[in-house]
Parts: sequence; structure tokens; C-alpha cells
Amino acid sequence: MKTIQIKWNGFFKKAIDGLPNEVCAFLYAKNIYSDKEEWFVFEIENVSENPEEEWIPSKKDMAKIKRQADKLGLIKIGNVHTHPYFEDDDLDKLDEYVKPSEKDLWYARKFNDLVRIILLVKKDGGIMNSFVHDKFGNKINLYLESKET
Repeated sequence: MKTIQIKWNGFFKKAIDGLPNEVCAFLYAKNIYSDKEEWFVFEIENVSENPEEEWIPSKKDMAKIKRQADKLGLIKIGNVHTHPYFEDDDLDKLDEYVKPSEKDLWYARKFNDLVRIILLVKKDGGIMNSFVHDKFGNKINLYLESKET
């Protein structure tokens, strides 16, 4: 299993503070496909009319983040978003919580994402876990060594 350094840039706190809404971010990489690969999370505003059920990225934020990433020499590889309100007693429903929705997969194909991370946020405000998928919804086994800043 490959280990990748990921800088969350405060996303955990935003994910918890954003309850009950889905919170989203774009995922960029540096030194892709190398032993020094690093991932960076850049929050993006969710402009959905139904933010508790879905996320739609802000076009304004998308452009701003792209300019920022270009200056840093980063490559967009995917996105991160939350699935809020996971409960510890719902472990038997874990596959439902971490499975990308059809809309998630549509966005993955539209943006040609290599990876998508779903972050489970518990109802009590804790982060349960993260799950990585490819743009087709297949689970990718990676160990994300987190650097929450």
C-alpha cells in the first residue's frame, strides 16, 4: 500500500463546522507518481441549493484555486468532499456512506479526476475516516499520512 503525504489545510475543521452540509475541496499534487508525492487540499465553496445532500463547486473559487495551484506548480488530481452525519452504530451501512453517488461520478468524469476522497464526518462532529476512489467509483487502497494545518 502506497503512503502519500496530504496537507488538509484546515479542511477537517471546516468539514466539522460545515455540518449538516457537505463541504468540498479540490485535490492537487506535487511530485506525482514519485516517492516524494504530496497532496494538497483547497476548500471550494459549495453553491448547491441542497448542500445537505450534494455539492456543486463554485466556479469563482475554481478559478482562484487554479491560479494559486499554478503558481505553486501543482497538478489537479481530484477532489475531496464530506458525507456528513455518519453514526458509529451505522457500521453495517458503511458501504452506503462511502460509495460515490452518481452525481459524484459524473463530476469525476467531467473534471477527469484521478482520485476522489470521501471524508466521513460523524454526527458528534468527529472525523471517522477517509475513503479514496477512482473516477469510476473503485476503491483505491492508499494510506494518507495527514498533515492538518
